[in-house]
Amino acid sequence: MRIKFNRTPDTVFQRGQLPESADPLYNPGCGWYHVYTFQAQPQDGSRPVEEEVWLDEACREEVLALVLVDIGAFRTGELSPEALDHISRIMDFFRKNHKQMIVRFVYDRVGKGMINEPSARQLVKKHMEQIGAVIRPYAAHILVIQGIFVGNWGEMHGSKFLDSDSLCDLLHTLYRATGGECFLAVRTPAQWRMAADNPRLPEGLKTKLALFNDGLFGSPTDLGTYAESDSEHSSHGNRSRRQELEWQEQYMGNVPNGGEALAGSDLTGYLAAAADMRKMHLSYLNSVYQPEQLEYWKNEQAAGEDCWGKLNGYEYIGRHLGYRFVVRDAEMKKGRLRITVENCGFANLCEGADCFLISMENGEETFRLELKTDPRQWKSGQIVLLETELPLKDWKKDQHLFLALERQREGGNIRFANQGAGEMLKIGSILIASSPST
Repeated sequence: MRIKFNRTPDTVFQRGQLPESADPLYNPGCGWYHVYTFQAQPQDGSRPVEEEVWLDEACREEVLALVLVDIGAFRTGELSPEALDHISRIMDFFRKNHKQMIVRFVYDRVGKGMINEPSARQLVKKHMEQIGAVIRPYAAHILVIQGIFVGNWGEMHGSKFLDSDSLCDLLHTLYRATGGECFLAVRTPAQWRMAADNPRLPEGLKTKLALFNDGLFGSPTDLGTYAESDSEHSSHGNRSRRQELEWQEQYMGNVPNGGEALAGSDLTGYLAAAADMRKMHLSYLNSVYQPEQLEYWKNEQAAGEDCWGKLNGYEYIGRHLGYRFVVRDAEMKKGRLRITVENCGFANLCEGADCFLISMENGEETFRLELKTDPRQWKSGQIVLLETELPLKDWKKDQHLFLALERQREGGNIRFANQGAGEMLKIGSILIASSPST
């Protein structure tokens, strides 16, 4: 009898170990931030930007930085060439230090917006056009621009430019000035609806329109962000906290939403805060303000006996800001690979990314397949199933399989929240064995 060997190899998929990790990921577009404040007009004999900014070790670990630039010195005229050059050098400093920027330009830093902002809307628009030309080359390094320059502390209250026509005109100007490349955030859901419902607002701007909330937990209404009770008024008015959280849960999924947590008369526990942040799809939060509320979270023990049980409430919140992708399972049936991914973060991925299945042998990449999926649709709190056929007949040796997420802008990898994950995550191995037959 003659023994023949089958040319099609038998394959066995060996699933990797995929426990969830509670480690910080430092992924782009989410996390804690510090505020860095500058005057647009450099002082005579002022130091270089590199010497103006102090980055301690805690700041260096943060992916984000809120860059606040005071342009109040130009409330009566155009920005000077020196100021524009200084703004450019500020942007370049944070780019070189690998910080993704949350940017805010303000006329006022003392709560007197009416006094410190220009008297004419046209000058605000001119400033936007000047600044837009300067910061546009750094758009890939800007997560979001907060506000439209006006109001107390640039927070879009206490200003003469917040009626519907003025707000939409300024938003549109800033959108054009930045080439439509940046997310633009307004202060309240009511302002978002006012802008989005304006028929003159371009559709492209509506997809870039985000929120920021610097009154989180400061009072039951987040210091006036919400109404005190349920409202049946027009869509442009403030609604109750319950109504606005439900609204944000529905509409804020694919834009960055963040701000500052304040210490109200009753401090908010981390679990209650996390529940609200999940509805808001919160992506980023000030890491030092207000300390009373943040310290309260730090003194709380995170619940559960899983990977979170050894952390405090502050750490739990920080790890869940933005998106957080965990591979829950991987299996192969009849040459079809199925990967289960859960987004455990408060928010969704807001920027484009590509997902790849990669095989490795002896540390060398031997195969790469782009999976047909949009990671921006891996929704917070939901599970997605990735499926693909594998050309197993072409594989002659054992292979290790990895999953990788790569950013479309600026490149770089997005890390999965599984133990042992680096730039990519090993999900398993395909073991090859030839089967004898007669």
